[in-house]
This record gives sequence, structure tokens and C-alpha cells, in this order.
Amino acid sequence: MVGPSIIFYILFVIPYVYFMYWLVKQDKKKHMWGIVVVTVIALAGVLVSQTASKLAMENYKQHQIDAREQEQEMHLDSLKNKH
Repeated sequence: MVGPSIIFYILFVIPYVYFMYWLVKQDKKKHMWGIVVVTVIALAGVLVSQTASKLAMENYKQHQIDAREQEQEMHLDSLKNKH
């Protein structure tokens, strides 16, 4: 496991699991609060994941374009230096 992953688990996952366990134990009749909170958090997670994936793909595509431009410039410079 890498550093950011461990930090994510410590700061978000463990407190979330503990909170959900506590919340379900508080609502002994139907566990409705737990279901509502899990649903809202799951929807928020999907929204954040989709947004982050979209931004990551855009950044990756731009990085590829920039890398190709730099490669072409380096190739042209090397051709100029040979002559």
C-alpha cells in the first residue's frame, strides 16, 4: 500500500465505517438512517469519481500533446545541430 492510500484509509474509510456502525446501532427499528446516509455518500462518491476521471483523462490527453510537441522540437534541434 502506498502513502496516499494509507492516509485515505486512516482519514476517511475507518472513521466512515465507525460512523456507519454507530449510526445503524442508534436506529434499532429499521436502520433507515444508515441506508439514507450510505445512499447519499455513494451518490456523492460516484459524482466525484466521474468528475475526477474526466479531469484526469483531459490532463492525460494534454500531456500527450505536449510530449509530442517537445519530442518534435528536440528532433528538429538535433537535425539543426548535425548540419
